[in-house]
Amino acid sequence: MDLRSDVETLMQKEMDRKDFIKHVGIGFAAILGITTVLKAVNSLSGNGQKQTVGYSSGVYGGQTTKTDAPKVSKS
Repeated sequence: MDLRSDVETLMQKEMDRKDFIKHVGIGFAAILGITTVLKAVNSLSGNGQKQTVGYSSGVYGGQTTKTDAPKVSKS
């Protein structure tokens, strides 16, 4: 079957709101890619990867953030 006949068959199919949302969601995921959708859901839930601090965490290794850097007192 070609794409045109598949789309025509889908357009002629009777469906309720739930089926329509399901078809749109599957099409959206197929267009964007499953990994992109999973990354978006992961970032919305707050379970994204946390940046580690310590040896080899940065480009040159041993990178620390400003809040983790030792405080230097002025004397």
